[in-house]
Amino acid sequence: MTNPEYDRIIAQEQNVLASVKEEGEKLVPEFKRVLTSYIRELSINLLKSYFKYKPEIARILGADKLDEVKREFTGILDSLPEKTSQRLDNSQIWLHRIEIPENTLADMTYSYQFEKRSSKAMDDTIRGLIGLVGSMLINYGFVETGKDFTWKTTPGGITQYANDLPSRGMEHYRPLSILMEKYKDILIEYVYAVQNLRKAEQAKKSVEGD
Repeated sequence: MTNPEYDRIIAQEQNVLASVKEEGEKLVPEFKRVLTSYIRELSINLLKSYFKYKPEIARILGADKLDEVKREFTGILDSLPEKTSQRLDNSQIWLHRIEIPENTLADMTYSYQFEKRSSKAMDDTIRGLIGLVGSMLINYGFVETGKDFTWKTTPGGITQYANDLPSRGMEHYRPLSILMEKYKDILIEYVYAVQNLRKAEQAKKSVEGD
């Protein structure tokens, strides 16, 4: 194979890689929009459930404190678009943006490890965003730390939702799960696109070295 032929293959692989990266970027704003809606929906459901199942706490708080709770909760909901956007800027989620180490070329498990790393970062981010309402519920006594295992606190002091992410009756769960699956596929394609490009580049170098 001649150098121009290798150059053509390399250019093709570069185009494939650029296309995969572009698909990844397209999902980012969609993730921010859908996740904001999901967190909002779940936060409202959680607050309603604690008011329903712990009416004694509401009675103890009294009218003035309950008004304070409602104002604080409204503030949380209003801040969700900005908070979600900030937390989704986590570089450990969008791994299609990072450079893949050279030594992964022959590692067939790397795409799986790569995708799992992104999923874990996304899961932590989602649980932390739900934790905004969790922190409020703890502060006002609706949640007794150490006895309500719906919530956990990270070593960094961030309240996180600890249960499985609810799907039943959640309008925005399916759109969110579809986006997650799409991004998993994109990360796998990204790893293979990088590997294919490097193979083509190495093949050209091998011929030039002969």
